[in-house]
Amino acid sequence: MTMLHNTTKRFPRVAPILLVAFGAVACSDETGSITDPGELGNITLDVRVHLLESDQFAALDATLTDSDVAVLFEGVNEIWSQAGITWRVESVVREPSLDGTSFIAALNGVIPVTGSVLASILPSDNLLAGRWNVFVIRDFGNFAGGVYLDFRGAVIFAENGPIGPQDPTSDGRRILAHELGHSLSLFHVPCTSAGNLMAPGCPAQDRTRLEPGQITPARAQAQRGRPFGI
Repeated sequence: MTMLHNTTKRFPRVAPILLVAFGAVACSDETGSITDPGELGNITLDVRVHLLESDQFAALDATLTDSDVAVLFEGVNEIWSQAGITWRVESVVREPSLDGTSFIAALNGVIPVTGSVLASILPSDNLLAGRWNVFVIRDFGNFAGGVYLDFRGAVIFAENGPIGPQDPTSDGRRILAHELGHSLSLFHVPCTSAGNLMAPGCPAQDRTRLEPGQITPARAQAQRGRPFGI
């Protein structure tokens, strides 16, 4: 799923197969460190994972455990290792979603799916300010496997999407890695036989690969220490 740039544009339902969903060396600090383990130089980015809860809407009631999150990011880091970028889970927070009435109505096609509707479920009390925040919900229906809201600097990742379960050991890691790619300023690219992490819904040889021309801007954004758009 692509980035949502504004809160009024309507986004159509997507095809049933998609990737929703991851040089120079700088100094480090305790909240968003940049380290240099080798020739390329590894960049470590802190991310806080928010497991949303809802008594009213099952689609917003995440079921992942802390162990699931660790497995998920292990796979994400395998993908992003080709760019010398590591995502470090700073903490896992369980918290109630905000009112999901509009969100569910949008997923059911009653109202348009907009950035503001998607953002309306996201609590802001426990954000990792100025850094990366991933919000996990249970089900995105037919809309997407995940989305990056660039005006909030936030990823929404679903345990279930158009392709079905997005397991932390398989499709989930690729989808989340794709959305984190958007947070590092990367946009969608066309399908090719070689494959690419940022080419959504493409049958290809390797749906996790990145080109050098993508790695350079992704690392540049990572070195800024904040998600693209904020």
